Amino acid sequence: MNSIIKLEIEKKTFKKKGFSILNDFELEVKPRERVSIIGESGVGKTSLLNIIGLLDTQYQGCYTLFDSSVKDLSRNKLAEWRNQKIGFVLQESALINSLTIEDNIKLPLMYANIKKDSTTEDRFNRIVNKIGIESILKKKPLDCSGGQRARAVFVRAVIMNPQIILSDEPTASLDLENREKIISLLFDMNKEFNTTVITVTHDLDLANRHDRVITLERND
Repeated sequence: MNSIIKLEIEKKTFKKKGFSILNDFELEVKPRERVSIIGESGVGKTSLLNIIGLLDTQYQGCYTLFDSSVKDLSRNKLAEWRNQKIGFVLQESALINSLTIEDNIKLPLMYANIKKDSTTEDRFNRIVNKIGIESILKKKPLDCSGGQRARAVFVRAVIMNPQIILSDEPTASLDLENREKIISLLFDMNKEFNTTVITVTHDLDLANRHDRVITLERND
């Protein structure tokens, strides 16, 4: 089986701060694999997700994604893949306060020019119902709790049925019940749609529920 991700990083340098992370780091991930990434703060976990998700190209190394060399992709193609093939549940993922929760969730569909039809509406309703945020769809983000916003960000990340889901501490702000809803949907997508799942977490229980755990360590 071919790898969906093949990443070789020589280093990621922060010139102003005078140090580098992810030195001589290699990662290969196969389709449908569930990989968790753990490690203490500052070792580069979020930076690694940003590189995998095509948000950060400022590093030394080579990256093959979906059998294509990332350095050969145009800006438009990178943006298309970020919207349609990769789902992001990142800590800095912001909801637009002027839009309702429903409109925030449906933004990726709009960017991809996907017209509203029964298939997309059925998918939207199924995910929203499973996560349990039906009651906040017409509310604005500032009218919702942190946990409700976190669940909305998650639904937005999976609404396009991406081939890869990248999650950065997806359950950090959730209570036990909603934590299990997120994990259940994440792993259901992995089984039903062969979605590759990569999760950064400090939650060792969640980490160990993946197929493989990668521990990042400091370079010094």
